[in-house]
Parts: sequence; C-alpha cells; structure tokens
Amino acid sequence: MMGARRGRLSAVLVAVVICACTLGAVAPVVDGADNATTLYFEPSKVDADAGETVTFELVASSHGDYVGDGIDELSLTLAYDSDVFTVTDVEHGPMLAAGDSDAEVDGTAEIDDAASTVTIEQARTPSGNGAKATETAATITLEVAEDAPSTTETVEITDATAMLVSDYPQASVERGATITIDGTDGGDDPVSGFTLPAALFAVGAVLLVAVRRWD
Repeated sequence: MMGARRGRLSAVLVAVVICACTLGAVAPVVDGADNATTLYFEPSKVDADAGETVTFELVASSHGDYVGDGIDELSLTLAYDSDVFTVTDVEHGPMLAAGDSDAEVDGTAEIDDAASTVTIEQARTPSGNGAKATETAATITLEVAEDAPSTTETVEITDATAMLVSDYPQASVERGATITIDGTDGGDDPVSGFTLPAALFAVGAVLLVAVRRWD
C-alpha cells in the first residue's frame, strides 16, 4: 500500500514539473525593467492568402528612464522575405510626439527589397521632455506575393535604437510578427508546433495510465 501511494505521489510530482516546464516554455516574456523601450507588432500573428494585403501597427512602448526623461529618437530595421512579401507603404505614427501637442514626428523610411529590409528613422521635434507612452510608431503595409506557397513567415525587428533626450540610448526589446500564408501550392496548412493544450492533454493521459497501473 505504501509503495502504491509513493508511486502515485511520484506521478503527480512528475506531471506538475512537466506542466510547469510547458507553461514556462510558452508563456509570454514579461519585461521586468521600466528603463527599456519595447517594440512589437499588433497583431503579432496573422493568417493571409496569397495576393492579400496585410497591415501591421508597429507599437513602441517606453516609460522613460529612472529620472523621468523620455525618448526623442527611434530607429530600427524590419527584416522580411522579399520573395514572399512586398512592402507597399510605411506611415509614421504619433508615438514620439506623445505628451506634447506641439511636438511632431519627423521620420524617414527606406524600403530596400533587394536587401529585404525597411529602415525607419524618427525624431521628435522639439525634443522637450521626450515621449513616454505606448503608441503606434509606424503602420506597415505588406503585400503577399500572388504565387506565395503555403508557409509561415516572420517580420523581424532588428537594430533598434531608442535615444533618450539626455542623448543616452535606452535598452530595447523587440518582438516580431508571424504571418501564416495559405498559398497557391495546395499544400497543407503549416503546423505551428506542439501547442499548450496538446501538451497538457498528453501529460494528463500519461498520468491517468500511470495511476491506473499502480492501483
């Protein structure tokens, strides 16, 4: 009897550890530091057909530094597969102007299909105390190629720099976007991986079999 109880307890402990590891692997990253600028897309995941146009909001979020200074310059590069996407438009958003009705965003966007990149540079004029907000920094429009295959692609944010009004760079955190394409090749939909519900179901099934075996 004691051996059976120990067996059940071991099974429960193993299941708890597996579930915890699974949750840790898929849980979103939570930024612990305020002194950073986070860049991400909304939406972060999109389903699209070949030939379809997709629009993303590139969001910048900054609480400023520890003495209250905000950011007044932002630069970054978007990397994508130019065989699958064409960037058709980049519209600068209001993020850097946040907090001052007289501030404006001066920005440039260089689309280089040969290099599969878009380089975005923005500055707040006048700088004032800088921007401390969570707002759209740019709106990006992509066109999926007419002959795109069924695939899953990413649009990555790289080489990001956020400058504080004190002329010091603020740390940055970048999160890309995922686009799942239903292409023209008639292939199966791409599989994104082993999902959390499937993982938990598998753990539960193993636990149930183990407990029955020890009864």
